[in-house]
Amino acid sequence: MKSTLQLFEVLLLMCESPSAVDAGVTDMKLMSVKEGDPVILQTGVPQLTGDMLIVWRFGDEGKLIAKHDIEAKSSPLYDERFRDRLKLNDQTGSLTITNTRTTDSGHYKVKISSNKQTLYQKYIVTVSEPGLSPAAVAGIVVAGIAVLLVIGLIYHRQTIAELAKIVSGVEGEDVELKTGVTKIQTSDLIEWKGGNKDNLIAQIKEGTITSYEDVLYGIFRNRLKLDMKTGSLTINNPRIEHTGPYKFLINEKCKKRFIVYIKVRTLTVKENDSDTLETKTEIQTGDEIRWMFGDKDALIAEIKGETREVTTYDGPDGRFRDRLELDMANGSLTIKNITADHAGIYKLLILSSGSTLCSKFFIYVKESTGSE
Repeated sequence: MKSTLQLFEVLLLMCESPSAVDAGVTDMKLMSVKEGDPVILQTGVPQLTGDMLIVWRFGDEGKLIAKHDIEAKSSPLYDERFRDRLKLNDQTGSLTITNTRTTDSGHYKVKISSNKQTLYQKYIVTVSEPGLSPAAVAGIVVAGIAVLLVIGLIYHRQTIAELAKIVSGVEGEDVELKTGVTKIQTSDLIEWKGGNKDNLIAQIKEGTITSYEDVLYGIFRNRLKLDMKTGSLTINNPRIEHTGPYKFLINEKCKKRFIVYIKVRTLTVKENDSDTLETKTEIQTGDEIRWMFGDKDALIAEIKGETREVTTYDGPDGRFRDRLELDMANGSLTIKNITADHAGIYKLLILSSGSTLCSKFFIYVKESTGSE
């Protein structure tokens, strides 16, 4: 069985493994799009037949988001997160996500079943910040993800390094890329490379650790930690822009490949409860903190730089009136007495001298019941 690799460039780049022709064969597609733009997850099916059932799922937990039974001529949508933003093609089963958000980043899976066979396809979608330049988006995520090299069988004489390991994480929670090495030798040259051009981001040479934090638009500044014993790499406090391919090399020979994708933090809160959105970042003197809500980035709380003045705002329709508390020490935001009106996307901006840190959170509000 042979595996073919093709590259496509049509508004976005994707890396595609063999088409799912035989039953059970999985097709993996990786793609990136700027926030607000649409993305189409194509099944590759030219025309659905009468007995076909299409089921789309999202996330590591496999949450149902869309389903289409051509015989029943129905295509209901299931997930509140995608309200009014999903379009299911009743001819091909392809799924379009409109007005994309960073919270849409993650794993997607489609099951195409009929009386004759069942096919599966998988996608990893990354939605990037609109503020990044096209070159940055292409360099960091789109073209970066496109270098996924081996999906399929490994020949018996090939090393395990030929298969890229997918490592998923959540914004703000450290991600470790483990080498599997028990102990590196003093004379070994250890290198970590990232991005589609294999930019050197960290190394151990002659017992000295060096991080090259200004490459790839400085996204690794103050975020990399190398283990001197094993060579494993930790990305501290990762963000969505750290999604992409990584290589681990010993003496200039690739030993292991990784594909990292970072998801937005999602919180589920019961009505009338309180919840805190934590920055998980050390706030420096002079840093300006801004919290925004919704698709229109309505300012709801801020800490001004030098004055350290803390201000909270009522927000759209006054829904946050007397409900917000902002921690001056770390910039974390607490929302009290939460209702369904507080569900949605929250954005944190930390503006420091020469850099801006952006984090996003998505809050689901679960209805309280009398028995709880």
